[in-house]
Amino acid sequence: MYKNTYGLWENVRVKEMKKSIIQILELPVLLTMALGLLACGTKVVSSTESPFSKERGGFSVKEEPLEITVWTYFSGIQQEAFQRTINRFNEGRGKDIGVEVKAYNPGSTLDLQNNLYGINQKKLSQGDYPDIVSLHTDTAMILEEEGVLTDLDSYFSKEDWSAFVPSFIEEGRLGRKYGGVKILPVAKSTELLYLNKTDWDSFAEATGTTLSELSTKEGLLRVAEKYYQYTDALTETPDDGKAFYGIDDYANYMLVGARELGVNLISVDEEGNAKVQFPKEVMKTLWDNLYVPIIKGYFTSEGRFRSDDVKTGDILAYTASSASSVYFPKEVIISDREQHAITNIVLPAPHFEGGEEIAMQQGIGMGIVQGNKKRVEASVQFLKWLTSYEENAQFALSAEYLPVRVDSFTVEAIDKEKGSGMDPSLEKALSTMSSNTLYFTPSIINLAEIRKALEYELQDKALSDRYKIETAMASGVSREDAIAEYDNDENFEQYYETLIEEINYLLSDS
Repeated sequence: MYKNTYGLWENVRVKEMKKSIIQILELPVLLTMALGLLACGTKVVSSTESPFSKERGGFSVKEEPLEITVWTYFSGIQQEAFQRTINRFNEGRGKDIGVEVKAYNPGSTLDLQNNLYGINQKKLSQGDYPDIVSLHTDTAMILEEEGVLTDLDSYFSKEDWSAFVPSFIEEGRLGRKYGGVKILPVAKSTELLYLNKTDWDSFAEATGTTLSELSTKEGLLRVAEKYYQYTDALTETPDDGKAFYGIDDYANYMLVGARELGVNLISVDEEGNAKVQFPKEVMKTLWDNLYVPIIKGYFTSEGRFRSDDVKTGDILAYTASSASSVYFPKEVIISDREQHAITNIVLPAPHFEGGEEIAMQQGIGMGIVQGNKKRVEASVQFLKWLTSYEENAQFALSAEYLPVRVDSFTVEAIDKEKGSGMDPSLEKALSTMSSNTLYFTPSIINLAEIRKALEYELQDKALSDRYKIETAMASGVSREDAIAEYDNDENFEQYYETLIEEINYLLSDS
């Protein structure tokens, strides 16, 4: 088992997980889930038994409808929006065809993933696992290798598929050139730049800085340096300037940033095999625009999310998912006595100067677990309904995501659901995804662990080195000398070699 150099996470080998899943998944959790499903009335139906007595809307139904289960990792407004959606289905289309949907949440994404692996490894009966499950590509790849997921191609016509935004369907094919769709897109998001406009206005007025300077990563870095100097000058204490910016997802920064610089760090060939290339000059550019500004105090990551850092006044701006807009704080709280209300402005995520403008494609997708034909067909009926024009727009937009259909991937759909101009984050997300080349993470085994390597190898090192610099400054070392100890080629080379070794290890273990 590999332990990260900086100690914040450990790699769980996927092969070991699949061979000895009982060590990862505690049996009481699995039994509780299974008993919970049975207690809610889930029935195991054999392939030859018909649970129906009369025809209605293409399904034969008894007095009690066929119950299908959905496992999700949703929380907050997502979970509320999905439950409302299920209620509409059960009271309408579901009642017409004799199908009832129930949703369960095993916990976090990792909890859901481990439950799925455990059920598959133990080869439990159909009544113990869900009919539909929320999926990320790394989970889907492992389940696909085990033959668990249903190929959706035969259940949707060419006309059906043409209704979806093409890139969303491509992602669901898991990188297999001629493979069927295993993840049906349900709702999508991208990344945006969120800014505390209230405090920005004071800074901009004093320094002549403009919002247009935030359109590129290089421009943002220049603004962050200017903000550090501006806040430093507000006090008599030397070198106490504040950070301007942070990011929620370091892996997205690395992957999208590299694409804008002309390189796919990770890709797959036509057979679905992983390919990697980490050119040193590209990695150095990524390093210079994230690690270096962190150790200089221009960027930071203090709380769990960067919205937390805005709320405490540690930063003014951050890049995060468009689906997280509801979490932008309404006030900055410095202390019990020092707090003030703020407003925000939403901007496109910055790009590298001169590079291709790339937008992150991420969001919610669902797959159907293979099993009894009637249950699969019932699950398909629910997903078709969920991705119909009206229902998909209502669910996605109420959960702060974008719809997945071409006909609802429009400003008009947003305005109809939200009100004209009432949700600038969704409108900016739509504009961004419509005008940029879309990028989604490749479908490879161990993707989650590779993303962790990209995330924490840089983040942990940068924050650790920044702490060492601050400690050195507190002991009397000049800011310039303290930073020079880490802002050098030797330090970058050490980081680069460690990262490459780690990535190669993870690929060899997939």
